[in-house]
Amino acid sequence: MKSDIVNAFSIDFEDWYQGLEIIDMKNWHNYESRIERNCNGCLEILAKYNVKATFFVLGYLAENYPKLIRDIASAGHEVGSHGYSHTQIFRLTPEKFNQELIRTNDSIAAACGKKPIGFRAPIFSVLAASHWSFDLLSENGFIYDSSINPTLNYRYGYIRADRFKHEIITNSGARIIEIPVTSARIFGLNFPVGGGAYFRFWPYFFTRWAFNKVNKNGKPGVFYMHPWEIDPEQPRINLPFRLSATHYHRLDSTKSLLESLLSDFKFSTMASVFGIEY
Repeated sequence: MKSDIVNAFSIDFEDWYQGLEIIDMKNWHNYESRIERNCNGCLEILAKYNVKATFFVLGYLAENYPKLIRDIASAGHEVGSHGYSHTQIFRLTPEKFNQELIRTNDSIAAACGKKPIGFRAPIFSVLAASHWSFDLLSENGFIYDSSINPTLNYRYGYIRADRFKHEIITNSGARIIEIPVTSARIFGLNFPVGGGAYFRFWPYFFTRWAFNKVNKNGKPGVFYMHPWEIDPEQPRINLPFRLSATHYHRLDSTKSLLESLLSDFKFSTMASVFGIEY
């Protein structure tokens, strides 16, 4: 029996090669785009289970595929921002980060008529050293952020962060709602269970147990995925082992895992689940 708790379902909306930090944006044109087919695949799965989700959209895609953004919004999903170039925030200057926020907001608004109120940093790159980014998020009209992953990973991790929804006070005194992705607390350690490669790596019963535990404590979970994760036929390129071991791992299992997750739990958009006006 499903819990009455509604969890947040989110999609980091990027093409299969755009999340690989070894591929610079200036070279993206050299790779086959599969974003249209994978966007449609995601929309079909969500429609099948009557789930509304939050799509954190790359500004680059909003500029180049505005119809997809309109399709997402027309289907009742929330559109958030995922930055423009999928560059980790700590690799950007504040000036460049601000430019990316503005460009992405304008592109999303041009595509679907609304500027986003939610943001997720590429590769969860809001760390202690990039706390300055919250002021720029506030200045650009964002109400909430979902960029903190309170676990340890060689690419990201803010282990001391609160695991659940909380308020961030920016350096200038502004306020941002922070909504981390779900983690499991075991023997005093946080384990990543909120989605992505971990959804394909852990046995499904562990993900189900973790979300059930969070829900039994009266809190919603936050799940995330990428469109390319439902595409086992995507091109295989030579990657460092640290990337290929996660990027390509069990891609052929994603759809069946999603079927189980969407059958076992209730989901909706970030804004709806956490009572944020959109």
